[in-house]
Amino acid sequence: MSTRKFSRVRFKVAATVKVAGRQFQGAVENLSMTGMFLVTNEKLAEGDVVDIVIVLTGTEPEIGVNFTGIVSRITEHGVGFTFDKVDLESYMHLKNIISYNIDDAEKVMEEIGHSIDEKLASEQ
Repeated sequence: MSTRKFSRVRFKVAATVKVAGRQFQGAVENLSMTGMFLVTNEKLAEGDVVDIVIVLTGTEPEIGVNFTGIVSRITEHGVGFTFDKVDLESYMHLKNIISYNIDDAEKVMEEIGHSIDEKLASEQ
């Protein structure tokens, strides 16, 4: 049984990752509202805090989607990140990316609403 609360979509785009004074690029394999998997040969450790930028091409000017993330999974093919901080503009771009690349865009909105309800309930 999956513990995922948000749908993942395949989304092929380059990403730049900054960690501990170094920077590298990789290929995004998939995205969700709370994380992503990056195909890369770079070696990171679980728990590393990173800054991630995905540049959406085809727009003028190009749009940068920015995240602060934590390394949550490492495989022989790449690294999984859980998003820790996302600014509002980047969050809206991420929501649109997921909505446009999933069969059921309403599902994304339901997942976001459910997540907000859970967060509010846990703060009471």
